[in-house]
Amino acid sequence: MRTRHWRGGFAALCTALLLAATGAAGAQAPPASFAITNARIVTGTGEVIERGTILVRDGLIEAVGARVDLPAGIWQLDAEGLTAYPGLIDALSDLGLPRQLRAPAAGAPGRRPGGGPPGSGGGQQAEYSRGPEDRPATFTWVRAADELELGDPRLERWREAGFTTAVSAPQRGLLPGQAAVIDLGGERANDLVVDSPVAIMARFSKGREFPGYPNSLMGVIAYLKQTILDARHYEQAWHTYETHPQGTPRPEYDRALEALRGAFAEGLPVLFPADRAREIRRVVRIARQLGVTPLLYGGRGAWEVADFIAEARVPVLVDVDWPEPPEDADPEAEEPLSELRYRDRAPTSPAALHAAGARFAFSLAGVDDPREGLDAIRLAVRAGLPADAALHALTLGAAQIFGVADRLGSIEPGKVANILLADGDLFAAGTHVRTTIVDGRPFEEHDAVAEQGEQQDRDAAAGRERPGAGERQERAGRGDSEDGERPDQEQGPYEPVPMVRDRGPIDEGPIFLIRHGTVITVAGDTIEGGDVLVRDGKIAAVGRDLEAPAGARVIDASGKFVTPGIIDAHSHIAAEAINEGSVSVSAMVSIRDVLNPDQVSIYRALAGGVTTANVLHGSANPIGGQNAVIKLRWGADAEGLLFDGAPPGIKFALGENTKRDRNPDRYPASRMGVMDVIRQAFLEAREYRERQRLYEQAVADGRDNAIPPRRNLKLDPLVEILEGRRLVHAHSYCADEILQLLRLAERFGFRVATLQHVLEGYRVADEIAAHGAGASTFSDWWAYKVEAYEAIPYNAALMTERGVVVSINSDSAEEMRHLNQEAAKTMHWGGLSRDQAIRLVTLNPAIQLGIDDRVGSLEPGKDADLVIWSGDPLSVYGVVETTFVDGKIYFDRRHDIELRARLAEERRQLQERQKPAPRRGGPPRGRRPGPVTATTAGARDLPAPAREVQR
Repeated sequence: MRTRHWRGGFAALCTALLLAATGAAGAQAPPASFAITNARIVTGTGEVIERGTILVRDGLIEAVGARVDLPAGIWQLDAEGLTAYPGLIDALSDLGLPRQLRAPAAGAPGRRPGGGPPGSGGGQQAEYSRGPEDRPATFTWVRAADELELGDPRLERWREAGFTTAVSAPQRGLLPGQAAVIDLGGERANDLVVDSPVAIMARFSKGREFPGYPNSLMGVIAYLKQTILDARHYEQAWHTYETHPQGTPRPEYDRALEALRGAFAEGLPVLFPADRAREIRRVVRIARQLGVTPLLYGGRGAWEVADFIAEARVPVLVDVDWPEPPEDADPEAEEPLSELRYRDRAPTSPAALHAAGARFAFSLAGVDDPREGLDAIRLAVRAGLPADAALHALTLGAAQIFGVADRLGSIEPGKVANILLADGDLFAAGTHVRTTIVDGRPFEEHDAVAEQGEQQDRDAAAGRERPGAGERQERAGRGDSEDGERPDQEQGPYEPVPMVRDRGPIDEGPIFLIRHGTVITVAGDTIEGGDVLVRDGKIAAVGRDLEAPAGARVIDASGKFVTPGIIDAHSHIAAEAINEGSVSVSAMVSIRDVLNPDQVSIYRALAGGVTTANVLHGSANPIGGQNAVIKLRWGADAEGLLFDGAPPGIKFALGENTKRDRNPDRYPASRMGVMDVIRQAFLEAREYRERQRLYEQAVADGRDNAIPPRRNLKLDPLVEILEGRRLVHAHSYCADEILQLLRLAERFGFRVATLQHVLEGYRVADEIAAHGAGASTFSDWWAYKVEAYEAIPYNAALMTERGVVVSINSDSAEEMRHLNQEAAKTMHWGGLSRDQAIRLVTLNPAIQLGIDDRVGSLEPGKDADLVIWSGDPLSVYGVVETTFVDGKIYFDRRHDIELRARLAEERRQLQERQKPAPRRGGPPRGRRPGPVTATTAGARDLPAPAREVQR
């Protein structure tokens, strides 16, 4: 057969091949071999061949180089003027999957049949999940490779943009199933599969199709933890049975856990969602706790933690759907500065990851058109990502992450012939993909440019505009022309707005001498004209006329007051979830898992002199979730907020909030039912502890077939309570319920650490004191709901007089900023002394939380958490001037005033850059920002949780 040269265009070759493949009349048989000649070849390994040949045989690359001997009669595709690249890889998608297995559209209620995986038929909502034992949102046995459909029109669109490969994963539920690497061309669905499974998919949002537990972020995390722990136990039980079948009960088969057992045996990674810096740190920590290999997807906030990601050696699949301003935002609302920064800097995340040496690839999961995704990646290149690094992330880097680099990701002999031919630099504006070759099969390029122009004409006629992701970011970085047309993309570097440093210590010392102030030590006498010496984070000395060590920063506190930092014994700040209200006992969830170090309430609390807070679960359950005692180290990550060494605690709740009517109905529905739930939970915990004891005895006796009891995250904290290793903080109002809980605790042999709110505590103060419980109450909140009708403002004083350790708490991000004034009210309502009043927000809450050896008073050796006030802190005229945490200044009023102006200017620049472009023939999309206002710390805030839920 004579040699075939195709110089007349790729459409002719592709059409001939496709006609042959479909058996069209007069078509020749598709060639098993062909050659691409005269192409510039970017191999993907770092080598570039300026003019070379690629020989393809039976779907594989047989040879590549500047000189390749071609067999006689082979088909030749003349690529003069074109560049050959490795086929692009979309590192996470749901391509090829039926609609029921894809991520639901925004705002669309999901449906699935009860008892089966999404898409298996029916269309009814799942049964309500009553707790961790139910797993309606788990489909670990579902394999993407088994569900593929050639009819997905997106396969063609992705091919036309140069994508030859994708990682496809089910998207419904919390554990939707197993991901597969697929090629985007084939005659049958099975032809698409390159490797399966390559990862287990996990999500933190289950949608409305799976009602019940879990219904909060911390519940989702607990759900995933329990499922993975169950899989570990399942493996252990079956291994024991298989090695010692005689005399060993056969474990029950569970297809969800069986799938995880196999996945972990193969060493498959778990795909976890993590977009913001705090989410990335959280997921890495949780994965380490569970002993699984994490693979993160999202990553648009990775610029902030790129070094951490590199050090953790965790790959990231960066979602290139860069965040945009909301189109229908409230014109009166001022967006948090953190959101403006996030949008501005998201495109710089790939460059930051590359500079840190972290492994990453690109995911187009958030875009409808792959060309928008390529535009977004071009923006990342403009934002500092080297073009060769971008190509690596789209090809060989993605293949390496999923363990298929031995067959995909580069143009090398022996690899699959996945190739794209473009008419220029892939990352230059105006470059078009001319031919895409998948598994050695060329696909004709659809005239996407003409189609896009036709679509724009249709949109203009309809009075609307549909810019792509890259276009929107181009506008964000440069502004638009008057008619709203997309300007030329060739613009030079994309540089984010310079960011003002507004977090972290203002002054780290390490030595401070505060002189000539009125020092309220709380532990002893108040010292007029006293000094406090701080060294290396600790209080070194308290007294008069202390000498300043070399290098000390001296602060003149003449006419001012110095107190210990305020401690809030009941707070809900700095958390991304408060209630897991779907179940009556949610002891498995933890505030530690959802701490949000970015919440501005931390900074604002520092401005009110607060240095420590007990962040509690809400009051939706008789037994709620685990707490987190934090120090307000503004600028630290979530782990850095934790008060190291603080005894762990848990939230209980009595009364109205736990029994209120719900849909569907949930036991308990009465106050006596609340106590029954608590009682039954501790009976279960006793049995659980006994099973653990019996297992330990069996191991000690040398029984090889002993199987440990299943780890139960709900009962573990209750066992800790029984063993005196976890504190109970109980939401309470009515005297009779308070007595019931104290008696129940004594019956089970544990002590209630604090009664929270305890508004009728004055009626049973002697009993509270005899039990040894503390009482954390409000200063003067009463009659705001039925069970608060008998509350009185003398409550704190009366309990104090009867020997109860009392604190005043806030339960409010706003109220905690003036807890000093709340404490001062007890001098009016009850006649407490100034020393007694100040103890209510310093030493007493420290005693209640078990941290009084570290904080709560000004004594040598304690942590240097202290506050300098402009006047008496128990006066409305006393204002916080400086707040220290661990001997470092985290708030200073003069610094704050100066900071406001710089933050306002940064905000102005960000808002100007992110102005939405006007629509042609219509009003502007979204809103244009109003006047810039200077606000403390840039007004990065979240709405405070509803008082009714908290109180």
